[in-house]
Amino acid sequence: MRRRFLPLLAVLLAASACASSDTTVSPTPGALDLSGKWTGNLSVDSLTAQMTWTVTQTNNSVTGPVLVQLSNGVVLLNGALSGNLSGSVLTYTIAVAPGGIPTYPSCTGKLGGTVTASTGATSTMAGSYALVSATCPTPFSSGTFTLTRQ
Repeated sequence: MRRRFLPLLAVLLAASACASSDTTVSPTPGALDLSGKWTGNLSVDSLTAQMTWTVTQTNNSVTGPVLVQLSNGVVLLNGALSGNLSGSVLTYTIAVAPGGIPTYPSCTGKLGGTVTASTGATSTMAGSYALVSATCPTPFSSGTFTLTRQ
């Protein structure tokens, strides 16, 4: 008779151990989602231009096209954004291929910097850029900007 109760006792003990374990799983807070269109003003030489980032985000990696143009539609720069989001800080580069600066069609270059993102009623990315490399003279050297999600 004892042998019959041992397997039953083992099952009951295991079930009661599972029932009494109090494991609370807290959800991890979600990372910021920067996907979308972001625009803001940028000072280039003595002119004010509009910078637009169209961001695609996969996990912490962001990519997308960058356009800088004057209010009359003259394009100053077309580039490709790539970066890594850590918390609310995005470290990025903007690569400029041949043709990316229409006034210097054979020019290539790279801008880099960081922005701090905040999301809410008005989502912004505020930060700076600096010229990392260029094969020609460029009006972009360094500066600060704020982009707002559209």
